Amino acid sequence: MIRQIITEDSKLKQECELTSVEEGEKIAVDLLETLTASGNGVGLAANQIGINKRVCVVNVTEPLVFINPHIKSSEQEIVGIPEGCLSYPNKVVKTKRFKFITVEADNWEEPMVFGPTSDDDEKAQEEFFEAVCIQHEIDHLNGVTMFDREYKREPYRAPKKFGRNEMVGITDGETYKEIKYKKAKPLIDSGKWEIYVGGPIT
Repeated sequence: MIRQIITEDSKLKQECELTSVEEGEKIAVDLLETLTASGNGVGLAANQIGINKRVCVVNVTEPLVFINPHIKSSEQEIVGIPEGCLSYPNKVVKTKRFKFITVEADNWEEPMVFGPTSDDDEKAQEEFFEAVCIQHEIDHLNGVTMFDREYKREPYRAPKKFGRNEMVGITDGETYKEIKYKKAKPLIDSGKWEIYVGGPIT
């Protein structure tokens, strides 16, 4: 059955309850049908359709059902990943996630590892995206939204005091330039630029 997707509701901040595999499989059918009907979603959790049970689905490389899942281990934190959510339409947040995760669920006999393993760049990117989606959906079951995972660069705090007219090198990670500190400070305070030590970026 296609269900209505809850948007921006306080219920999304509540932790979901455990369920049986039998009940979870029935919920998963509705989740997959609703996800398909959404047209642009790749994952959905039960509380997004008003069911407070620990069930979620992801469909990136193939349809996956998770009943009472939890992340057993995670490796290699990645920052600045843009994420969207069916429960928060037209909003995108840059998050902190992990490249590899090991997940256990009651409907699986063994833990499963997700993350990029393919030698093909396109396939590896798809596998990484799948791992991110799984983290996103399991978060939903714990009452955690993408906004709770938002990555915010800390404003740079210079280790020394610079004179207003002193020349400094700054970078945004791609571009390097040298300007007077009085002009550099607003850029540094924005969090998008930082003092670069070590010479021009080549």
